[in-house]
Amino acid sequence: MEEQIQEIKRFNRFYIKIMGILSLYADGSSFSATEAMVLYETSNKKDCTAKYLSTYFVLDKGYISKILRKFEKRELIERVTSSKDRRVQYIYLTSKGREELKKLQDRANEKVEEMIKDISEQDVGVLIESMNKIEALLETKNRRD
Repeated sequence: MEEQIQEIKRFNRFYIKIMGILSLYADGSSFSATEAMVLYETSNKKDCTAKYLSTYFVLDKGYISKILRKFEKRELIERVTSSKDRRVQYIYLTSKGREELKKLQDRANEKVEEMIKDISEQDVGVLIESMNKIEALLETKNRRD
């Protein structure tokens, strides 16, 4: 089991490096990779809440709150109190937030395009199939927990 753990960790390090995960969204911007992912998920989730973001990313609620305060200060998000439960605040991107997200997504798309440009279309297909298989295996395990 220890050897398997080490192989998975080795692959994780390789993947983080090759994908440029630490800079995929953040290169040349004022956003960390985590902030970029939170911004994306906020736009992607209908009626997004801080609790949802904390659970989804498995991040401390205080850290999510800090990120959201930064976004509010930069006028990237707005919070709207639920009409059904005044304790719940939904988080939505402002037009400025959508513009910033678009810039981040465009930059990330360029990086991925650069990464796969010299790989044959057939091999890119194999790569995507392999990624889908990894995702399916790990997602199935996480649904059981």
